[in-house]
Amino acid sequence: MSAPKLTAGLFMAIVLLISADLRGDDAEIARFEKRLKLSKLSDHMVCGGAPSRADLAFLARSRGITKVISLLDPSAEVEEESAIAKDLGVAFESRPLAIGLDGPLDKARVNRDVARSIIDEIRATTDGTVYVHCQSGRDRAGFMRFAHRVIVDGWSFADALNEAVEGGFSPTKLPGFYKDMKLLVSELDELPKVKAMPIADNDLHAKQTTANIGAQSLNVRLMGEGSPVYVIHGGPGESHKMFRPYLDEISKTNKLVYYDQVGCGGSSKPQFAEAYTLQRQADELEALREVAEDEKISLIAQSSGSLIAMKYALAYPDRVDKMVLVSGWASAEEFQKYIPLLVSVMAESDHEKYDWLIGELRKAMRGPNDRELMALVGLQLPGIFFGEVDDAFRKDWLRHAEVSSFVNIVMDKEVFRTVDLRPELSKITGIPTLVISGKFDLITPPPIAKTIADGIPGAKLAVFEQSGHFPYVEENRKFIDTIVGFLSGSGAASE
Repeated sequence: MSAPKLTAGLFMAIVLLISADLRGDDAEIARFEKRLKLSKLSDHMVCGGAPSRADLAFLARSRGITKVISLLDPSAEVEEESAIAKDLGVAFESRPLAIGLDGPLDKARVNRDVARSIIDEIRATTDGTVYVHCQSGRDRAGFMRFAHRVIVDGWSFADALNEAVEGGFSPTKLPGFYKDMKLLVSELDELPKVKAMPIADNDLHAKQTTANIGAQSLNVRLMGEGSPVYVIHGGPGESHKMFRPYLDEISKTNKLVYYDQVGCGGSSKPQFAEAYTLQRQADELEALREVAEDEKISLIAQSSGSLIAMKYALAYPDRVDKMVLVSGWASAEEFQKYIPLLVSVMAESDHEKYDWLIGELRKAMRGPNDRELMALVGLQLPGIFFGEVDDAFRKDWLRHAEVSSFVNIVMDKEVFRTVDLRPELSKITGIPTLVISGKFDLITPPPIAKTIADGIPGAKLAVFEQSGHFPYVEENRKFIDTIVGFLSGSGAASE
């Protein structure tokens, strides 16, 4: 659909109204801004749809427009607009942003050079306001809002994407636009492929040893020698398989202790909800340390496992040597903000499967069983990683993604809805702490990691530039080097 035709009279309105003393009440301005889906991104940039004559009168008066940039595809209308603007002395440029919007939407892409050049120009503007003329407030305008938030305002990828989605932009309908958002921020020409690290089934799934703690038993795998490093998995309800063999190399310098929490993997599975709280999980870690007779331990915790690690550090500070918190959160309130993003970036076919399964569960008025929860995890994988996830990686990853729906469901309220450790973070003193976040993590983006790093005295924050929720998978070499350096005290994370 082409943009509404701009007439000579419309552009004349710009020229005349820059100096005119016209009046309009707040209600009229509000209606005008809503109709155009107008976004003021800076003192010198306004983005919105094609205005009518009356709309542009308001726009010129209230925004001091000195230039119009059209993001629409080349057309006779755009050429006419350019000629009219030239005759009237109004600056006008045509800079087509989208590629292929006239065809299937899932094939459309963005000219990232155009987007960046516009943002750079606006950033350098000190006089007047540029109106970036979009056909819709949802596609081109959504991308430009996103670009401005990241490049100029310094927002995180997840926050800028969240605003675009709330404004109507759909990564599901425009996956090429979403890909170009990643490429724009990363400054790459192509996204890397997420690669699996080979491990045989008999190694991945084999039970090695059992540690008895009270009435329960934990499935434990020990590797290497040296200062003990305990790895705490997330979920809640996953298992230590999520880390293998990606963290195995740490066993070259340390005793690496993988274990499955109670209710997970190969450990005991009590079927009463009271067995599953963050404090009980911290206490079971302490019981495991006692059984292993390790005087002090270092912790590597990922996702919701970071809550267990922080709980443990608060309850047993004298037992913690160093602590690494990966893709974690301290506040359910912060975490809740980003939950819708994973669904919003699903491929259309995956979105349909997701909606169908969620609908079936709602009709049955129950939560998912293990198999169904695994299916939901599989559908969300493309949004969990920064790089491209193909069928081969998805199949391999699901070998690791063992999950207990019972544990996940009974811990849902505490972990995802009510927990707030922010007031207690300052009590974690004397424990060297490294907080790691993936720049493109849509679940626990860098602002959430920064909350933890700012709250724990002396904690350092490391942001992995080409990672999502699992930096130890996407940037494994950098991750291992960072962890080993931190644990040995020979390396420092750069903030």
